[in-house]
Amino acid sequence: MKIIDTHNHLWVCEGEHFEWITADLEAIRRDFTIEDLLDVLEGHQVEGAILVQAVPQLEESEWLLRIAADTPQIKGVVGWADMTKGQRVGSDLDRLISQSNKLKGIRYMSQGLPAEHLIDPDFIDGVRCVGERGLVYELLITPSQLACVAQLISQCPDTTFVIEHCAKPIIRECLIEEWQEGIRFIGQRYSNVYCKLSGIATEANYGCWKDQDQAYKDLEPYIDAVFNAFGDRRVMFGSDWPVSLLALHYADIVSLCQRYLKSHPHYSMEQFYHAVAEHVYSLK
Repeated sequence: MKIIDTHNHLWVCEGEHFEWITADLEAIRRDFTIEDLLDVLEGHQVEGAILVQAVPQLEESEWLLRIAADTPQIKGVVGWADMTKGQRVGSDLDRLISQSNKLKGIRYMSQGLPAEHLIDPDFIDGVRCVGERGLVYELLITPSQLACVAQLISQCPDTTFVIEHCAKPIIRECLIEEWQEGIRFIGQRYSNVYCKLSGIATEANYGCWKDQDQAYKDLEPYIDAVFNAFGDRRVMFGSDWPVSLLALHYADIVSLCQRYLKSHPHYSMEQFYHAVAEHVYSLK
């Protein structure tokens, strides 16, 4: 099975932007290099990967683009730009585009911010600038922000959106109804929105998992909700490596998704594991 992993990070674990990696997160409290990622991809027969920014700086996005330019397995980069600058962000986007044709998308780290920032006129203009350049806008958001996300999307009909980490449902508290309603509304109303099935394991109470069966039981209702909302032609695979290592080994993430799809044969593995990504990120 051909696999493209749409969500991976590289970082040098130092400075204020990595203060969130505290001592209790020992599994990821270190540097992660392109060599580390290539070992993972090769070890699990993953053909290609998308790198996603971890630091809100243009310089980090340029660093990722340089790595991508020298690494055939890296099919694209989702960089960072300051959407609050409105139309003025265009010059920053053009700066990144000039670095490499592997720039595929942009994200602004919206999680943890008041939801209303997503519908500020300048923010909306910034997102429109992303779409005007043929780039994807990726949403790093939480369930409480979904209503404002829907308003943002409605104002940007010509922009392709990708919801990362399924909008981070609060699985550890078994809170599903409000989140499920929010993603269903977006998925059914807006055909220009896609969703990464990524990052949900670390939103669960993974410290209590004793085996894969328990992990699958906790995550299956949320996977169901995503596919019900978007269908198999708008859901794509993403590991969220290395953050995912807090909860599961890479092989476990791949096999958990395979288990779900094998038990739901009306959904296409080819679409999920590579075809949707190839379409969204123009990889062919």
